[in-house]
Amino acid sequence: MSEEFNKELDTLDDIYNTDFEYKESLLEKIDDWLFDNVWGYPFLYRLWHNHLKPSALGRKIKFLWQRITRGFDDSETWNLDFSFYHWLYPRLKRFIELNCAYPGNKQFPTFNSWDKELKKRLSQLEKILKEDNFDFNEWSYIPKKVLNEYKSKNLPNSVINSSAYYYMRENFDRWFAKYNGFLWW
Repeated sequence: MSEEFNKELDTLDDIYNTDFEYKESLLEKIDDWLFDNVWGYPFLYRLWHNHLKPSALGRKIKFLWQRITRGFDDSETWNLDFSFYHWLYPRLKRFIELNCAYPGNKQFPTFNSWDKELKKRLSQLEKILKEDNFDFNEWSYIPKKVLNEYKSKNLPNSVINSSAYYYMRENFDRWFAKYNGFLWW
């Protein structure tokens, strides 16, 4: 008797799983059709899934509470380097406007040389935040030896662009690590 009962349960499980999979595939097909044929549906879909869905609302409330109590929320820790770049950009921009000092070392002996360097780095930081790494076209950040190697391997431009983007980020990070002690006025 228990074997028959188990067989019936297995059959019911198969029916349920099949129905569930069928419903899921049907919903996917409907979603695909709506995305392709109904104007505004992608916007409404993202609005629902990112903002209005109960789970999204709960997350938004949780993040709001974290921002109130801590000053930042957990979403900022997902990609901490970009959170830092976004935090740094307006501060560096304002620092350049207010700055009246310079390091006075061999590399930056005058105010103008330091100001020029700061503006260059601000522009670099702006590119880090705005550019898509596959469309990034400034190969000057790639060391010549590496660039020649890429060209000899006939790599697609998207790979070289991505590499240039990451070399630029690395260049900015090294500069910031070296000169963050001079960011005062």
